[in-house]
Amino acid sequence: MKAANTRGQALLLVMWAMFVMSFAIMGLVSLLNINIGTATAMERVAIVSSLATGGTALGRNPEFPVTGHVEKQKFADGSELEVLAISENSKLNINKLLGGNDRDTLRALLRIWRLNDVEADTVLDCLFDYVEPGNTRRLNGAKAEQYRKAGRQPPPGRPFQTIDEMASVLNFELVSRRKENWRDYFTIYGDGSLDLSTAPIDLIKAVCGVGDSSAKSLINRRSQTGASPLDLDSVGTLMGLTEKEFGNVRGRVAMQGKVRRVIAEARFAQAKRKVEAIFQLDDRGNSILEWKEW
Repeated sequence: MKAANTRGQALLLVMWAMFVMSFAIMGLVSLLNINIGTATAMERVAIVSSLATGGTALGRNPEFPVTGHVEKQKFADGSELEVLAISENSKLNINKLLGGNDRDTLRALLRIWRLNDVEADTVLDCLFDYVEPGNTRRLNGAKAEQYRKAGRQPPPGRPFQTIDEMASVLNFELVSRRKENWRDYFTIYGDGSLDLSTAPIDLIKAVCGVGDSSAKSLINRRSQTGASPLDLDSVGTLMGLTEKEFGNVRGRVAMQGKVRRVIAEARFAQAKRKVEAIFQLDDRGNSILEWKEW
């Protein structure tokens, strides 16, 4: 009952924020004497820009639902807003894995994606060679000479600065051919712990070392309406892990992520604006790690 009350209060807060935002947007339209039929292109851009920016503020609110589902709202002036909040900790921090020499987790994920042992070793060695300085090449890896022969820029010998950069790694097409949406599984933000409250099944299996049935038990349990919140002490038991088995992965998992990606899209007449931002949530407030809009 307490969990249900908490969710009810969170929903009320979100609804109130949307209510306040609707009046703010309507007020802006009224102030500028704008309607859909007469608004100029610049006026429409101003409306959608303000609304999309407001949507990111809404999505980074700790009470906003991080469910992976888009929250939609239509306002009386005809404008529309869609907000999606995603826990960035539900992905694997590739730099933390490589920096910590965590080959096992990456290998487990590549096997889940149906790469054979030779392919997995090739991708892993090339990933490590790409971020490690120097010219010492791993057995199946690639350094400057191999990149030049392939007509590519030599590896920089530093951590990845973007997830897209992973596609520059020699032989990484072995991954992209098997998993087209591989970018959805990696991040460069966060402390490296996996948020089990929102992580996809492939990552739960790879990090916790469990099979389909165990991972699905967790996913089914966390989706139950009205159920009490899960904590780490109950997660291991739920997945059928012994105390020792879960103790081996406990330091690499969490139940609440502190990094959130918010995608807000606003529309007004023919104008559209989309903002994607990543926020670090902590006791001191929210800091912006990344901001893109188009």
